[in-house]
Amino acid sequence: MRQWLNNLLYKMQIVGYANHEYWRLVPQVTQGVVNMTARVRRLKSVTLILCGLGLGLPCFGLARTVAVANWLLRPWEKCIQRYWLKRAQRTLARHTDLIKIGITGSYGKTSVKNILAAMLSTKYKVVASPASFNTPMGFARTINQNLQADTQVLIMEMGARRVGEIRAMCDLLQPDHGIVTSIGACHLATFGSIENVARTKGELFASLPPTGVAVTDGDNTWCQQLKHPQLILVKSAEQPTYLTSLLGAHQQKNIQLAAVLARKLGVSQAAIKRVALGLQPTPHRLERVVAPNGIIVLDDSYNANPDSAAVALAVLKTYHTRKVVQTPGFVEQGVNTAAAHTQLCAQIKAVADAVIVVGNLNREYFAHGLSGWSGEVVYVPNREAAKAYYAQWLKSGDVLLLLNDVPENYG
Repeated sequence: MRQWLNNLLYKMQIVGYANHEYWRLVPQVTQGVVNMTARVRRLKSVTLILCGLGLGLPCFGLARTVAVANWLLRPWEKCIQRYWLKRAQRTLARHTDLIKIGITGSYGKTSVKNILAAMLSTKYKVVASPASFNTPMGFARTINQNLQADTQVLIMEMGARRVGEIRAMCDLLQPDHGIVTSIGACHLATFGSIENVARTKGELFASLPPTGVAVTDGDNTWCQQLKHPQLILVKSAEQPTYLTSLLGAHQQKNIQLAAVLARKLGVSQAAIKRVALGLQPTPHRLERVVAPNGIIVLDDSYNANPDSAAVALAVLKTYHTRKVVQTPGFVEQGVNTAAAHTQLCAQIKAVADAVIVVGNLNREYFAHGLSGWSGEVVYVPNREAAKAYYAQWLKSGDVLLLLNDVPENYG
């Protein structure tokens, strides 16, 4: 029962404690491990109490008990959230001279945030939201734990799965400047359309003051439609090329986006070049790791959309040894699911020698898209089972691309 309960708690956690989304995920096989936060511990305790009252297995169903416990806790959780959010807002209000920057986008936002923080740190005392903290509670945690009296710049990453969520984040942060890194087919299952994605990402620029700087990808058709009085469209052909150890052509655009705003905030071009040269990859975002046995691992396990997959496969193509892709496919592609996987399979067949398909979420799409291919294909239930094929298929110098390693992670 313990393992079953933890799995249900994990499913509730990754859908943001939304019961209606939790129920869609309950029947699916998931691979992640629950992060035992204070909220999860409260949910687990109430679930166990309900089970003790006879509302657990077998008469009621453990999955339903978790949902009931979550519903009962909702008023209390809202009170807790309001407390931490108000505390963060009070703290932020005391920093009257703070330069506040919001960063959003369908992909690239964490990388651009980290790059910009490194550039601005050559001139300012900078605090950036850690890891992928890009929700209102991530905002509260960043402010309450990390903001110091001498902080000069605050950079907040902003994530969204629905229209209006970026606006809500902006209401909390009140950003002075912003970067929209990209607009693409991401979270279409909840957004409904790429038009809604664009509308939501545009909420950041709509929240900026007229004197603020709004930076976005000038080579992205959807980004070109964004509006702001101080809009800067960053076109790669018009920007410097930076020497860097980061993998992938997309990293040039990430550096360029950060560099444009850094220059506007007074960082010298010489300092920007030094930072670009010393940049290290963001973990799990096309991170190159050499295993002890000499196998090269391209860890792109956090990225999970068609555009980032195309970039990763383009990097994989540059290697001239045996190439294996491990992937469960994409999540939250909505009506684009079949087309996205058809494209992914075509790209894999053009580059790789073998594929390990993890889980059953998109198995039917891979079975169709990879049919007739001369490469090796194996279907495994989880990541642990995939590891059994590493020694069979790979030797020192060969390359393993981990492409979206956690299919149920909707972060």
